[in-house]
Amino acid sequence: MRSRHSREAPTRRLQQRKFFNDVEDAIVDRLHAEAHSEGARDDLARQTGISDASLLSELTELGFTTRTLIALRLIPLVLVAWADHRVDSGERQAVLEAASTLGIRPESEAYMILDHWLREVPPRESVDAWKRYMRDAMGRLSQRARAKLATFFRTQMTAIAKASGGQFGFGKVSGKERQVIDGFMNTLCH
Repeated sequence: MRSRHSREAPTRRLQQRKFFNDVEDAIVDRLHAEAHSEGARDDLARQTGISDASLLSELTELGFTTRTLIALRLIPLVLVAWADHRVDSGERQAVLEAASTLGIRPESEAYMILDHWLREVPPRESVDAWKRYMRDAMGRLSQRARAKLATFFRTQMTAIAKASGGQFGFGKVSGKERQVIDGFMNTLCH
């Protein structure tokens, strides 16, 4: 016979999960409102050097601010983690470690967005914004700098792909992960 306490535990967990989801939704709504504020677009342009007005509009429409744009930098890593239709604990940890090296701390808004993306696939619009952002940035770099940055991204994405352990615990990049990596490399190199 189950005790009353054991029956209440799943209900309590569901209530807690709903509460935290509601809090997260409220924070996301606040971030979107902030991104749409009067000076957000100008501030984003000034802080990033982006001059493409349509890209700036798209980024602010997606809710990105100067404090959250750093999360966009991690889209390729997140999508490599999602390549096999789920993010396992090794991939999640590897993405969060990469975020930490960029200065993204657990209490930051960028971390909250990243955490959300590791639980739910980022929206297609965020991926498209990353591609446009990187094309703009790569167009301003020298050939040598572009090659170094592309190599850096490839190394990071491959590390995420190998973080899941592969076969028999050895890092292995799946065919789906390779396709995602190649797609991002195509964006970076062309």
